[in-house]
Amino acid sequence: ICSAKPRDLALERCIYRSPDPRRAPPPTTPPVPESTNPVWELSKANGRFALALFKQVAISRTPTTVFIVPQSSISTAFAMTKLGACNQTLEQLMKFFRFDTIKREDLTVHFFFAKLNCRLYRKKDATTELVSANRLFGDQVSDLQSQTYQNISETVYGAKLLPLDFKGDPETRLTINSWISNKTRNLIQDTLPDTGVLGLQDTVLVLVNTIYFKSERNKFDKDNVYVSDFHVSPARTCSARMMYQEARFRYRHVPEDHVQLLEMPYRGEDITMVIILPSRGTALRQVEEVLDLKKVSAWLDQMKETMVSVHIPRFRMEDSFRLKEKLQVLGLSDLFSPDRASLPGMLEDGGEGLHISDAYHKAFLEVNEEGSEAGAATAVVAVGRSIHFSREVFQANRPFLLLIREASINTLLFVARVAQPCSP
Repeated sequence: ICSAKPRDLALERCIYRSPDPRRAPPPTTPPVPESTNPVWELSKANGRFALALFKQVAISRTPTTVFIVPQSSISTAFAMTKLGACNQTLEQLMKFFRFDTIKREDLTVHFFFAKLNCRLYRKKDATTELVSANRLFGDQVSDLQSQTYQNISETVYGAKLLPLDFKGDPETRLTINSWISNKTRNLIQDTLPDTGVLGLQDTVLVLVNTIYFKSERNKFDKDNVYVSDFHVSPARTCSARMMYQEARFRYRHVPEDHVQLLEMPYRGEDITMVIILPSRGTALRQVEEVLDLKKVSAWLDQMKETMVSVHIPRFRMEDSFRLKEKLQVLGLSDLFSPDRASLPGMLEDGGEGLHISDAYHKAFLEVNEEGSEAGAATAVVAVGRSIHFSREVFQANRPFLLLIREASINTLLFVARVAQPCSP
């Protein structure tokens, strides 16, 4: 697919056309080269959705709860359902995931997803693995046999729809969880809970997505790992293992927004980790409430390389939640409705009556002095504890946000809240 041309992809059943572009307001961002324009626009569309979903999850969690939103895999998984969507369902998907902002309507959005995924999931480095596992699992008695749908799904997203016996086979949940575990090197297990959608008699389709990312890096010196207080809240502290190094990183203090930003590149420098740290006395929730792609992009554009004394905690996170509830609150409703969903492109006869029963998410992230899993690995060299009087100090000893992104095309891979990196 990385060398494919648009004509190599079969046409999906329904095509979405946005309103007359002559009525659209003029662009407010500088143009990028024409050859990369659609992929760049898709990256921005995915980023807008990721931060909107992040804010919705943040609202539903307590301030001290940790969670992870793996942006690229969720957008990709739901793009797979767009392959079969028509009518109002198609329009909702296009607008909800901001796919309608991609200007090249003569070409399918799936072609640009293919190009984007080629760049994201190509081998970054001999020590790096980035794997997104997305699949639709359908009840085998529902005759989900559209060959066109399955061919495009396999070509663009690397997976056909897998038919299973939801109603008659008690091992169905284990089959799905085993597939996910295999795709994520056994790190992500039991994505589907013991009870839930697979126990319902009307279940016909389940969407599951996971993402796994592992990379080695130039290690933090173990002698520079120390135990210190982490301020979970104004009234509570815990002990955390803090990692220290001093080196040149991209950094910015934005006093008007009450944040510090630090960007640490991983091996190969395509992938970076960005930490957004609220100023002392500023609650993380205040930063989360104003977070959007425009603000994050402005912060990143202001960052400059400088000498920084870095103190960040080592941590390990695992998170899971049902996507259906979050997406419905944000406005994606028809896809999950048995009465309103229109997914005829998944059926050979083009019939209606199919809908997404549920969608589950699970992610894992670990950062320590040895390297990272489901994050990435930094390629900077520590310069020890020598004193640099002009250095900045970045001490992440209170809750912060973490972004992991592919910097060359500005694509968010993960957005996470780190609020309790407490040592056991």
